[in-house]
Amino acid sequence: MAGVTRLLVILEEDSRIKLELPNGIPSSVDEVIQEITNSCGLTNEIRLQYKDADFGTWVNLTSELKDLATLKVINVVPSVTLFLEPVEYSVDMANFQRQDDSSMSSSACSGDTLPVSSPSSDTYRKEQWPKVFLIPTFSHSTETQLRDGNAEYQRSQVRLTPSSKMLSNILETLADKVYSYKSYPSDADFSDVAEALIQTHPCLKEPGSFNHSYGWKQTLKTKMYNYRTYLKSHRSSSDELTVNTLKRKLLTDAHPAKNIKKPRRAESNHYPSLPFNETPESMEQERVALLSEVKKRNNVQTTRQKMARTFAFRRQEIVDKKTSLHEMIERWPALFEVQEVNEEFIRVTTIPLEARFMQKLDEKCSELIQVVRKKGGALREKTKLLPFVETDTDTTTKREIALKCLILNMGESVEDLIKEFLVSEKDEAGQILQRETIAIFVIRDAQAATKDIGIILEGQEVVNKLASVANAVAILLGFLYALNLEYPKTLRLTFEYIQKVFMELDPKGMATKVKKLYDQLYNRA
Repeated sequence: MAGVTRLLVILEEDSRIKLELPNGIPSSVDEVIQEITNSCGLTNEIRLQYKDADFGTWVNLTSELKDLATLKVINVVPSVTLFLEPVEYSVDMANFQRQDDSSMSSSACSGDTLPVSSPSSDTYRKEQWPKVFLIPTFSHSTETQLRDGNAEYQRSQVRLTPSSKMLSNILETLADKVYSYKSYPSDADFSDVAEALIQTHPCLKEPGSFNHSYGWKQTLKTKMYNYRTYLKSHRSSSDELTVNTLKRKLLTDAHPAKNIKKPRRAESNHYPSLPFNETPESMEQERVALLSEVKKRNNVQTTRQKMARTFAFRRQEIVDKKTSLHEMIERWPALFEVQEVNEEFIRVTTIPLEARFMQKLDEKCSELIQVVRKKGGALREKTKLLPFVETDTDTTTKREIALKCLILNMGESVEDLIKEFLVSEKDEAGQILQRETIAIFVIRDAQAATKDIGIILEGQEVVNKLASVANAVAILLGFLYALNLEYPKTLRLTFEYIQKVFMELDPKGMATKVKKLYDQLYNRA
């Protein structure tokens, strides 16, 4: 008869039991698990680890078991199958301040609220970098030490010197939080985090640092680099990290600094990964099915779901292959519908397009016109050509004048963006627009009533029958993001202002003219 086998079983960090098996060592690992489950009253699925003497670390138990062994119980999280469907996007998720129905209808493009949806995968980022970075909660031990350290700092101004374990926990938690917003944060972003850290926990202020946080900033930069390296080495990273590795590049581009694919304009989901268990082949089948759905009438919901599901596949195609506009229209015709431009902008940036644009434009519309008209020199002469805004001027006209004032204030030409023609000039307009790379066209009759407004990309009319010039500018911005296009060089400052001020996308680091106008409108005493 086999002798009694005695085991020390660690259930939790502070919970251990001595287990005696009267029939000796079980013949299989499954029998050991069953004995421990029954003896300890466990209900979850578990696996076991033992302390290996050769390596001095915990190793999964497969067959080797001895008397007087120490075993650690690991709870196995059961796999869960999730069926994800696009849901109506909540504007609050994008930190967008809701207006009531009446005010929203006055500033919406066509008077109708456009339904918007979130991406179909939980791997996509759902938020922009916050205006105020909130420090996450650290481990219980770290939080306890910080609480005591902050109290002592208030009493005696004595700073806390973190232990290596505490420092590791702080940096690991911060890096994880930063990564949830950006894979490649900027220098200014690191400054935000470091300053937020010492404001939340003043006991961590650094002696000798000019702002008490410079060392934290530099340490966090190094940690973030190591964090990305760790993710890539353990194959747990997204395509956003691996796309720039040399093995993923063509031989002609196999240089570390060549053709780097990173967000340039605060794209939260610049290069998203394919949905779980999907491949390029399965996504191509979805794309082909989408072509059939687009042709059906009253099929907006199904089209929206398939567009959300294929977002990552489409985005990788656009960023990687730099697909031509003509091919994009053939492969993804739904992307050139106004509603889908709004949806795609949300998928890329996490914020609503037309609603945010109109709200921010209306917020400073009258002041923008006044500030620009008061300026002298050549700018004053150019603004004299624009209609004057009266108290009864309709909102659509006021927005158009404000946008033209914005372009002129940036030292750029309205004609480089907005091409205006009479109905009688329609044939001539078609020939002119074929030579334009990016433009908004406006067709008016002899009484100056608008007959058509549309957008030209690479000489092709991609959308028409838009409600106003302001709507056209918003949708054009949506196309620039959705198709990953550069801003027109002759209108770079105008679009930078729209991006950083109206849309609040990466508002740091404004160009001089953009910052000056922003200060005149928002920071006046």
